[in-house]
Amino acid sequence: MADETSICNLALAKLGISPIMALTDDSKQAQFCNRFYAQTRDEVLQSHRWNFAMRRAALNKLSTAPQSEWASAYQLPVDCLRVVQLNGYEPTERLGEFSVEADQLLTNAEEANIRYIGRVEDGAFYHPLFVHALATMLASRLAGPLTGSRNMPQELLQEYEALTGPKARMADAFEQRLQRKMPWVNSDLVAARYTKFPSSQ
Repeated sequence: MADETSICNLALAKLGISPIMALTDDSKQAQFCNRFYAQTRDEVLQSHRWNFAMRRAALNKLSTAPQSEWASAYQLPVDCLRVVQLNGYEPTERLGEFSVEADQLLTNAEEANIRYIGRVEDGAFYHPLFVHALATMLASRLAGPLTGSRNMPQELLQEYEALTGPKARMADAFEQRLQRKMPWVNSDLVAARYTKFPSSQ
């Protein structure tokens, strides 16, 4: 089972550096692992729709309307890293348009049911591809301060992009084919309900 220490040691192994026992060790590599791990984990989670990190939530509407072009504000979950769908629609679709400001989702929809990428700290849920990707990205962050190399960080970033790009997209494409929207999601009635103004015919 992966945990923060084992993932850090995978990253250190890519750099040819001795492993650590814990992020609280008094070694230079442990101190840098402790500095970069959580931030890098969240960044890699946020960058892709990892299936194990996907969540759903019906958001609570805030009583105070936002002082902006949006009609309503909703409270986001505390573990939300990125919203990927609103009421079954992608952000690129008109009925899926929204903006995130601080810990709020702003939209013209009368309800806000979201799919989002959540922060997952328990390594027991991590897929092997994610572990590899996280270790590679972490190694790119550690390479500069621990090895002094100018080329290694960029080489590791290229490895990360090659690792996550095609494989991750293929995995998502397969799983998304298994997902089906309920027939009411795209109905004109719901379209009118979820927008500030009725859709034009």
